[in-house]
Amino acid sequence: MVNKYRRKTQRQNWDPEDMKRAISAVEREEMGWLAASKQYAVPQATLRRRAQNKNKVVKGVDKGLGRFAPVLTDSMEADLASHVLLLESRLFGLTTYELRKLAFEIAEANHISHSFNRDKKIAGNDWLIGFRKRHREITLRSPEATSAARAQAFNKPKVQNYFEVLEKTIAENNITQANIYNVDESGLNTVQRPPRIFAAKGRKQVGAATSAERGVHCTIVCCMSAMGHFVPPAIIFPRKRWKAELGDGSPLGTLHLCQESGWMTSELFKQWLEHFVSFAHPSTENKVLLLLDGHSSHKSYEAISYARQHGVVIMCFPAHCTHRLQPLDCSFFGPLKGYYMQEATRWMKNHPGRQITQFQISTLFGAAYRRAATAENAFSAFQVTGIVPFNPNKFPDWMYAPSATTDQPAASSQAPPDNDLW
Repeated sequence: MVNKYRRKTQRQNWDPEDMKRAISAVEREEMGWLAASKQYAVPQATLRRRAQNKNKVVKGVDKGLGRFAPVLTDSMEADLASHVLLLESRLFGLTTYELRKLAFEIAEANHISHSFNRDKKIAGNDWLIGFRKRHREITLRSPEATSAARAQAFNKPKVQNYFEVLEKTIAENNITQANIYNVDESGLNTVQRPPRIFAAKGRKQVGAATSAERGVHCTIVCCMSAMGHFVPPAIIFPRKRWKAELGDGSPLGTLHLCQESGWMTSELFKQWLEHFVSFAHPSTENKVLLLLDGHSSHKSYEAISYARQHGVVIMCFPAHCTHRLQPLDCSFFGPLKGYYMQEATRWMKNHPGRQITQFQISTLFGAAYRRAATAENAFSAFQVTGIVPFNPNKFPDWMYAPSATTDQPAASSQAPPDNDLW
């Protein structure tokens, strides 16, 4: 077993900063040894030895207990902590095993005496626990999977070029902040993801009732403006024919569509554009900017022509950058999906023995949408992406670190192919 050590003495149970302040007070002759010891809660004898430089400092450690001290010096550990954070920012974070291996290699390379496992060539768990306590800026997290395409695509030249095109588009078309919209699709499933629950300690398997093993996929289309105006959503059901019961409970003004696979197509996007124009009221004199991703269904000739005729300026985000640049992805779909799962879980508890089908999607989505579609979420979404207020320097340099890891040549000064302006 590891980490069984328990402190059995109160020796050196004082703050190093208090000791420094006590020494400083004595040296300035503001108080004597006894007064400084009581004032700063430090041992008088230790205070005398420290002030008279009779204590030996081991490896730059402010204090130690007997022969026990960190294997690596403070500067080495600081460099190691910085290296850990750098690798994490580049999406190549270290595991606990890799960090322990690295600590052993550092000790060996610097000829430092240590008690690490020389057979396995790895530092112990006790060292890892102490390292984490000494460096609270580092914590153990479960990383979110990020594709290599996204890591490579989100680079500074490409993002700066996107903001240049965005600024130029807004200026040339005289588009106000209230007329900047973002549209995107996402999926809903009839099978909910169970939340964490309380259960008996020690039980190996904990279950929760779900609607089915494999559910039915529906596509939702959401659109919002930088000023908090939400265009009524659209729901695409995976079926050929429409039934009025499918729309029960959906938000007011929702566009209901049917398609065999439940996915967005060029024909359905054209219908959604008509829906958008009827609520956003754009015109050739009062143009609207519509930001979206570069999915093929958004680029049909009919949709582009219709948008031009009605004063809708369409602009695509750079490929594989929507996780940072698209407002709906950054601050809306996350809360929406969470609320939807809550509503689905509540429905299952209130209807034991029944399953969630397509006929409950609108009701569950409607309840979740009313909670998520707030002006505050819209403001936050456009702000964190640097669109409104316009801020091309919104993203710090560490966000571009993963693209440096790919070691790819910088993007050209020309606009990327998917940043088309229609």
